[in-house]
Amino acid sequence: MLADPRWPEGVGLIALGDVDSTNVEARRRASAGETGPVWIMAERQLAGRARRGRSWVSEPGNLYASLLLPLDGRASLAGTLPLVAALAVHRAIGHFLPYADRRLRLKWPNDVLIDGAKVNGILLEAVDEPSGLSIIIGCGINCRHHPDNPAYPATHLSAEGADVAAAGLMPYLAAEMAEALILWDNGNGFAAIRQLWMDRAQGIGKPIRVNLDNDTLTGLFAGLDSEGYLMLERPDGQLSRISAGDLFFK
Repeated sequence: MLADPRWPEGVGLIALGDVDSTNVEARRRASAGETGPVWIMAERQLAGRARRGRSWVSEPGNLYASLLLPLDGRASLAGTLPLVAALAVHRAIGHFLPYADRRLRLKWPNDVLIDGAKVNGILLEAVDEPSGLSIIIGCGINCRHHPDNPAYPATHLSAEGADVAAAGLMPYLAAEMAEALILWDNGNGFAAIRQLWMDRAQGIGKPIRVNLDNDTLTGLFAGLDSEGYLMLERPDGQLSRISAGDLFFK
């Protein structure tokens, strides 16, 4: 493990006890004039949320934090930020997890897996205020416990040999997120992010199933295209670009 990282210059931190949701709190502060960049961290969320409208179990002991980030440039570029955030979480956990190089993988679009079990959640939301467009990057990391979910295996860091509290992990997350955002460069550096993400990806070239809102597709995971879309090689050899869905390994 590396020495404690420096907190990113110019990035704030607001540490709270109980909140409904760190994303909701970040949105409230943006509406009140906060522009960021600033992290909102809480000990517990009373109404945590995950991707695609799901709830997120948020009892004390895990990391719950949201970054309110002003977005420079085109709003369309924000579509690649889930991959940026996942890379940052992957790197932050990697400072603590034994044998991380072979155990820690990324699952499209923004899940981090330890030996195939999910250890995090990421939810991005846009905020359009008179002061400008911002993005909220909500991150939940299972440090001390994890929810039981029959849809996919889950785990937490202490069960995997990474004994780190949320407060100890937070500076690493902030530092890795800052570095990843610098590399991303408002979308101009996404090619580098894409390559780093794919180098850490689970299941490229392997059979997968992708559940869409009204359909289910199967095929081989062919990687990511230049915009971060999942590329699915169908049984007939055709490639499908998928912007959103739930991926399962077969």
